[in-house]
Amino acid sequence: MESTVEERVEKLKQLLSSEDLSQNNKSPKMQLFSFLAMLNAYDPEAYLLMSECQQILGPPDPIHGGPPFEKRMEPFIDFINISGPSEHKCSIYQVFAKTAVNELAALGLSRSATMKEFMVSLCGDQTQPHIIDSIKTLLTTRVLEEKGREKFSRLISDIQEKENFYNAVSVLKTAAYKLTGNTFFPQTISRLYYIRGGIIDYKKAEEWANTAIRRAPKNSYVADTLGQVHKNQFLRESWQPEEILRKAKVAFQAFKDVEVKADEEVSPDMVDSAGTESISVTFNNRGYFGFMQVAKIAFEKLSRFKLNHSFIQEKKMEVKAKFAFFQWYLAYSQPDMQSLEPSYFWKDVALCYEMYTTNKATESITFAGLLDSLNRGLFTSKGRRALFEEHQETVSDLEANQGSLKANYEENFDVKAAEMYILSNIILSNKMHNSPMLTPVKELQAIIDRFLDTEKRGRSPEFYLLVLLLFWSDGQSQAVQEEEDEEDEQQSTEDDFLEDTTREDEAIDDYQEAREMLREHSLDRLINFNLQQYVTLMEQAFETTRYAKYLRGRYLLPLFFLGKGSGLRKWIHKSKLDAIVEKKVHAELSDEQGERTKEKWMRIHEMWITGDVWRIQEIQDMLSLINVEPCQSPLSPQDHKMVYVLAGGKKIEAKTRVYPDDDSAPGPMLSYLGFTIQGPLVFRVRDPQMSGQ
Repeated sequence: MESTVEERVEKLKQLLSSEDLSQNNKSPKMQLFSFLAMLNAYDPEAYLLMSECQQILGPPDPIHGGPPFEKRMEPFIDFINISGPSEHKCSIYQVFAKTAVNELAALGLSRSATMKEFMVSLCGDQTQPHIIDSIKTLLTTRVLEEKGREKFSRLISDIQEKENFYNAVSVLKTAAYKLTGNTFFPQTISRLYYIRGGIIDYKKAEEWANTAIRRAPKNSYVADTLGQVHKNQFLRESWQPEEILRKAKVAFQAFKDVEVKADEEVSPDMVDSAGTESISVTFNNRGYFGFMQVAKIAFEKLSRFKLNHSFIQEKKMEVKAKFAFFQWYLAYSQPDMQSLEPSYFWKDVALCYEMYTTNKATESITFAGLLDSLNRGLFTSKGRRALFEEHQETVSDLEANQGSLKANYEENFDVKAAEMYILSNIILSNKMHNSPMLTPVKELQAIIDRFLDTEKRGRSPEFYLLVLLLFWSDGQSQAVQEEEDEEDEQQSTEDDFLEDTTREDEAIDDYQEAREMLREHSLDRLINFNLQQYVTLMEQAFETTRYAKYLRGRYLLPLFFLGKGSGLRKWIHKSKLDAIVEKKVHAELSDEQGERTKEKWMRIHEMWITGDVWRIQEIQDMLSLINVEPCQSPLSPQDHKMVYVLAGGKKIEAKTRVYPDDDSAPGPMLSYLGFTIQGPLVFRVRDPQMSGQ
């Protein structure tokens, strides 16, 4: 009868505690077994080639008449897996490997000693790539936990906990000296010195950070280590004002270097044939963020001396610029579909901005800020996650914004003022679709129409987003749309134009004539509007502006969805869906186990990841289903399929997001249209009623 895992674990413990092995714990086979145990305890995918195992065991090799590997490795062979068609690979199941590491440590074979012996034995002039990968994984790979990424790899953390700090440093130094081309080991040593040293040693932390930079002088992530050293020292130590300014300058310069190097890095698909560029899949925002953190620390330290130093004024403009960057950066994207920036991220950015400008972060009226305004107060908003006291925007707040932006447009008549004014109407419509302050759609179309045929290659993605929202055909008859628009127009204009009964009839006639001309012009533009042209221009604007560079590798958030109304009513801000999801999850947790903040956030997030949001009846009732056709585009990105969206009798190319569980499941697909800052995005999910879910 085959032994259970528990029985085999117990057998392994007895084997390792036997007197013969205890007294002979430095034999070649014990050394090899300890190496395999160390590798697989912390990396289940690691292995040693049979040739490497024979190298550790030493002569005589089986090919020279020596005993077979299985014989030499008795009594450990029962716990070693041998696989591979030609060059055999040796490994140990993780459950046995973890047991072995603990038992061997009790025999005096510590984790640090075993790891150093492993590197001395197998790291030479031509170290095998899989050996380098295993060492890197064991010593530098940090596990992502619920609270965020661990500070160090599990092996380094265990060595510190079960042995001491200096043994952890010694292991990493061995790796750094053996693998001189690798930057990760000097980086980790630096982090050990400024985070976990018994007595924190910033000088050594700086030295090792500079060692890492010399190994990779163009890498922004390596440069960030030095910035973190200076920032942490600046945060933890107290000085007089002159020294505060000097230390701040040093930290600012370190993060400026990060910023410069990050700006010079390119995505892998942009590397030329010479391959000389510094490559990064994502833009490294740590230079920008590090600046904001240092500026915040400097302000707090100088404030203790009650100084209104010129330093504050010198940094004010740069703080405002970095804040504006993070406003749109976080409004348009997140790291990936599964994760968000840490909660402290927006907190530090917003607080720094408020310190230097004396304005609230929520009072900054920019396109991204206005777009994000409806998220405020939601459980998932970045403000709530940063533990700010945050309230939802009221109708009065949004009407005040719209009125102010209208006045700004009428004073300036430039494209940026027009964009803000139009967006303020779309945002207000989402809060109160019949607000008397709303401007009729046809007037908004006429406003943006003034800029459509000029500087087509110089417009922003935001401009083309508004163009598509205003002119996208919702499939309803023109008569129905005009009737709904007339209702909105009557509510928004009758007070302005009819209440004053002393107005001369001639002026009223002129106004009515102007409105009629506006209606005819807008209708003519709508009938002849080339949606595909402006979808293409929006994508080109995204690629040729800062967004493609800074948002590369990130998940682009859907900003609006196509709803069942017409005019402005048909565009549903993502916050409305988030509020419905939040309410559903809140009810489930209240019924089952009481509300728990972490559990609530995880469930909300999971519903977006899996596509379950599209199966909520209230959301289905709100959104409009669209018709799509397959599209074989040679420019189709690897991570998205392309389809034709049918709108107003026309075909428009759009990327799709199909959820893995739905892509292979039988049954018809439901398609919903959303817009990111890059363009239209179709969300496709199986019809739960037809697929039996």
